[in-house]
Amino acid sequence: METKKLTELSNEELLKKSKTTKLVTGMLIGFLVGLTGLNLFNIINGDQHWGVLAVPLGLMPIALINYNSVQEIKKELKSRGLQ
Repeated sequence: METKKLTELSNEELLKKSKTTKLVTGMLIGFLVGLTGLNLFNIINGDQHWGVLAVPLGLMPIALINYNSVQEIKKELKSRGLQ
């Protein structure tokens, strides 16, 4: 399945994609912040080792990619006068 470019999407599709991408990105960032905080708390208390931070730090690039996608969608919405 090929993905369409943002310029090829209709206004309704673009607005739906914007809403969905913002929600998923927000949830992912919230999850990563919470997981990192919990892991740091457990490391300070001596319950875990530093290796557990590999999961949230390894998922950070996905959050950055999603954030960049949100910014591109915002630009396209702005160019169409929808935002």
